[in-house]
Amino acid sequence: MASLDLPYRCPRCGEHKRFRSLSSLRAHLEYNHTYETLYVLSKSNSVCDAAALLPLVADGDLLLAPSVPGGNRSNNINDPFDGLQLRSSAFRDFKERRFPCRELPCPDNLGGLSTTSNAAARYIPNVEFPLGEIFVKKAMSAAGDPHGSHGNQSTAVAVAANVAASAVEAAYEEGLARLKARAFERLELDERLEKLSEEVEQKIAARVGRLQAELERKSGELERAKHESERLGQEKQDLEDKASELSRQVDVSVEMLANLKQDLVSKEEELTHKQQ
Repeated sequence: MASLDLPYRCPRCGEHKRFRSLSSLRAHLEYNHTYETLYVLSKSNSVCDAAALLPLVADGDLLLAPSVPGGNRSNNINDPFDGLQLRSSAFRDFKERRFPCRELPCPDNLGGLSTTSNAAARYIPNVEFPLGEIFVKKAMSAAGDPHGSHGNQSTAVAVAANVAASAVEAAYEEGLARLKARAFERLELDERLEKLSEEVEQKIAARVGRLQAELERKSGELERAKHESERLGQEKQDLEDKASELSRQVDVSVEMLANLKQDLVSKEEELTHKQQ
């Protein structure tokens, strides 16, 4: 059977990878497209987002940006995250331009990818994480601490770096949770499909078994009827032969009786003639 005639195809490899059963497709997905691959890619996506975040955090001008013209930094050192709040929207725009994100497709939509392109066959989209919002919330919570960032610029930079690391970790955990949820959904769907396929195969096998037993029974009855017909035909032939033999014997007997009758008539005539 050609590979294109097989019923199940790999949603990531495309049409050139097709399989006879769901179990073989599942084994291919587990050994060639493991969920650990998605795990590593999600981690790399989170690190890439953090790479865009850390240079901005390390910049003291961003943390201690003046809220009024003139740039009197000492007047704003008590609230070092005002500039961060003002630049959160600009940071999101920069992040979206530099690192465009796409949401993961549903498993049902994986079949719609182009099968003629190897890049489309290996398509694994990025996961969108709200790093800007997480960073701002973490920074504001750190700024609200009475023993927090009221020190010098180096303390603010250290706090911001810790916040960035926390944001990266949160984004990483969120992406990992999403990937695990998608993986469990696909695994559950594969299990349901495999269970349904097994039930259908069992029903078909039982039906075929019953039909095969019925066919064997009918074949046996037909064979017995054939033997019976042959036996009856042989008996009929024997009876016909016996009837022919009896008919011949009857003819011979009739002929002998006719001859004897003729002889008897002749003898009577001869006896009458002698008596006269």
